[in-house]
Amino acid sequence: MKPKTMGGIAAYLEYLLAMGLAKGLLYLPSSVAYSVGEGLAGLLYRFDHKHRLVAHENLHRAFHGELSSMEIDELTRLCFINLGRTVVETCRSLKIDRENFRQVIGVEGYEHIQQAKRRGKGIIYVTAHLGSWELLPLAVGLMGEPLSAVTRPLDNPYLDRAINRLRTAWGTRVLAKKQVMPVLVRALLRGESVAILMDQNTTWKEGVFVDFFGMQACTTLAPALLALRTDASVLPAAIIRCGRDRHTVLVEKEIPLIRTGRLKADVIANTASFTKAIEAFVRREPAQWLWLHRRWKTQPRATCQVPNLESGTRYVESGTARQNPTQ
Repeated sequence: MKPKTMGGIAAYLEYLLAMGLAKGLLYLPSSVAYSVGEGLAGLLYRFDHKHRLVAHENLHRAFHGELSSMEIDELTRLCFINLGRTVVETCRSLKIDRENFRQVIGVEGYEHIQQAKRRGKGIIYVTAHLGSWELLPLAVGLMGEPLSAVTRPLDNPYLDRAINRLRTAWGTRVLAKKQVMPVLVRALLRGESVAILMDQNTTWKEGVFVDFFGMQACTTLAPALLALRTDASVLPAAIIRCGRDRHTVLVEKEIPLIRTGRLKADVIANTASFTKAIEAFVRREPAQWLWLHRRWKTQPRATCQVPNLESGTRYVESGTARQNPTQ
């Protein structure tokens, strides 16, 4: 999709339409808002043939031989429903605060965060577009553990600013994906936390190929490179839906880093290890993952080569050189 310009009329009209819907979902009674979101998702499932086909093909590839065609059809439909509910919850996230968030969001594995904090090396949360994923940084912030989250800016700049206001309401710092490595390094060296979504397709320049549901998937190398350079703790984390409007944040044990002294091999091995944890989350709640995305779009070439890590290493090292750990 071609990005819309900052002053584009179409982008602004899209923003006004989205904000009108968002305000409606915010002020409607909860049950009505969910019904609206699920209804719109049902229409999208029926008429958006392109994304329905993508989701169906992805599920068929991932669960071929494990699930029947009927089960895959139902998971495809539920994927759209989860997306509709996620939109509702994102729009209504302003209603969640320190007083009531534990009525809506539970936490499992908080002790793993505490253990990682005691190391004092910073925390890298590797996470996915699972459940109501926009609530994950909100929940972490409300627990008193604000973090920096790496995101891809939306094509519509007006909507991008609006959603970032929601994301930053409880202390989350939103960082654009482009050339963010030095910023992340400095944050980790200060003992802070960062979150990186690593469940989407990426390019040859930014990723390595590792196994995901039995198929080679081009996966961001940023978490592995950051962990190897900063010795930060890596914790798999996700939020899953437990009923229509209840959620649980899952934080798993720290993933031990693989270190052999060979950077390229270590980046691939650790990326594979992190991706295995992401796959475990998705297998636990397959109806709640964003199957509408072409996860396996980038394919290995006939002569598969590991991408040149020099640029990423340079970004990391430049960030390290400028950082004073005592500040």
